[in-house]
This record gives sequence, structure tokens and C-alpha cells, in this order.
Amino acid sequence: MTARIQEGSAQCPCCDYYALQERGGFEICPVCYWEDDGQDLDALDTVSGPNHITLRTARQNFERFGAADAAAVSLVASAEARYGLRREQRATYF
Repeated sequence: MTARIQEGSAQCPCCDYYALQERGGFEICPVCYWEDDGQDLDALDTVSGPNHITLRTARQNFERFGAADAAAVSLVASAEARYGLRREQRATYF
């Protein structure tokens, strides 16, 4: 059985799951592998320093294949591990 992810108090700006303990603390989201540098939907097209892509691209990648970047697909939590984790999906921008 896969260990479930513990719900955090902060919403990931990439995948919209509450999987972070705080915003802007450079924590890596276990659901999508976005490193949270504090960037949010107000800066969708700014390249994130630690992630090397824009948040818009990362959000599109998550919707397409379940990770912020194709290289991180094998590093993200399975659907089973994130089962029951709160997600408040915000608008997806394509």
C-alpha cells in the first residue's frame, strides 16, 4: 500500500492541491514537483528561477501528464497517494 500525502495548509500554485506547509518557502510539492518560490497566478508568464519554466507552462504540464515538468513524472505522488487530499482547482490557462 502506498503512503498517503499529508495535507498541508497551503495550496500549490501549480497543481492546486493543498500539499505545501507554507507558501514561498521553496518547498517541493509532492503532487506535481513544482518548487514553490512564491510565484502565483499573477505572474503566470514569468520564468521561475528554481523551476526554469513559467507557472503557466507548469500548470499546462500538470493537466497533460501529472507533473510540472516531463522530467519529474516519475517523482510525483501517485493518484492513490494523493487520494482524499484537498484540491481547489483554479482556472487553467491555456
